[in-house]
Amino acid sequence: MRARSNQRHETLQARRKRRWRFYVISGVLLMGYFSYSFFFDTMGFMKYLDMKRTQSQIADEIKAIEEENAGLRKDIEAVRHDGATVEGLARDRLGMVREGETVFLFVPATRENGYPKERP
Repeated sequence: MRARSNQRHETLQARRKRRWRFYVISGVLLMGYFSYSFFFDTMGFMKYLDMKRTQSQIADEIKAIEEENAGLRKDIEAVRHDGATVEGLARDRLGMVREGETVFLFVPATRENGYPKERP
């Protein structure tokens, strides 16, 4: 009778051991799947970091554009209300001069306009 109860006890121990292994392996596989999906899935942590980096770049671009817009608004106001600014733009961009002014145009020396002269 003893042998039989010992055999039953060993069978129960073996079942418990197999069940324990099953739970451990299942747990490890589930943790592996959840870890993979957390980091590398379509909405995982790596995607989150990439989106955060993109958001930061876009915020920097927006800030630069806003600063440029502020400068352009300032220039527009200067053109609208400041005669000296309009005059400066006319002189620089259009080459205009006031009546009675004498304009001296200095041409840079290049080979095309004959300077320096080549010696034969």
